[in-house]
Amino acid sequence: MNKGSCKKYCYRNTRKTLPQKPSSLSPIEMVLFDMDGVLVDSISSWHHVHTYFSTNNDHSVDAYVKGRITDEEFIRRDVSQWKKNDKFIFKKELRAIFASVKLMNGAKTCVQQLKDYGVMVGIVSAGIDVLADKVASMLGIELIYANQLVTDDSGRLTGEGVVNVPLMHKDRVVERISKEYHISQNRIAAVGNSCFDIPLLRSAGLGIAFHPDDECIIEEADVVVREKDLTNILRHITPYIK
Repeated sequence: MNKGSCKKYCYRNTRKTLPQKPSSLSPIEMVLFDMDGVLVDSISSWHHVHTYFSTNNDHSVDAYVKGRITDEEFIRRDVSQWKKNDKFIFKKELRAIFASVKLMNGAKTCVQQLKDYGVMVGIVSAGIDVLADKVASMLGIELIYANQLVTDDSGRLTGEGVVNVPLMHKDRVVERISKEYHISQNRIAAVGNSCFDIPLLRSAGLGIAFHPDDECIIEEADVVVREKDLTNILRHITPYIK
């Protein structure tokens, strides 16, 4: 793991330790996908909304990776910029904003083939639940872990969020899923694209870097798929399916 390959401050300086890789790989029973840049052809659901509002969260990202703010405060700072007439937007407006986000090439075929093999498929994303729910519905995925934006009784955002997937600690979600579904982590494959997915990949028996954003995840992955088509990951998973 070469932290020097990062061009910006590396969050691993803040986190310090990463999960231990499962000691062996057993037949795959579950595949967990990151969403942004993996299941959808969009760099980040948060970035997508910021682009719509012509805002950015660069200062918040810097504060977060350096451990100066929590995941909850990170969400709070992001959502505080998404206002119209000085009022928070309605959650349904996010659905309209995300209407332009497209599925990744090969996503439908990939997910369907995995399901046909009897493999469980899930989303583990530090992205926004509104987009995760849309993607899950389009792909027929029932296992969804993403970060929730809280609304009031009228459906308007309150500015608060529920952190279901800590950006720097996706391994905690894998551990939780493993216990809830009684599937050992060495029977799980994980697919991600950025340095923040390293804990996700290290928590799984098979870690796949898909169309990687940076060198860091390439160094940590068991398999690297550079082509921007999710069907290309199947040949690396199917040999481990009973």
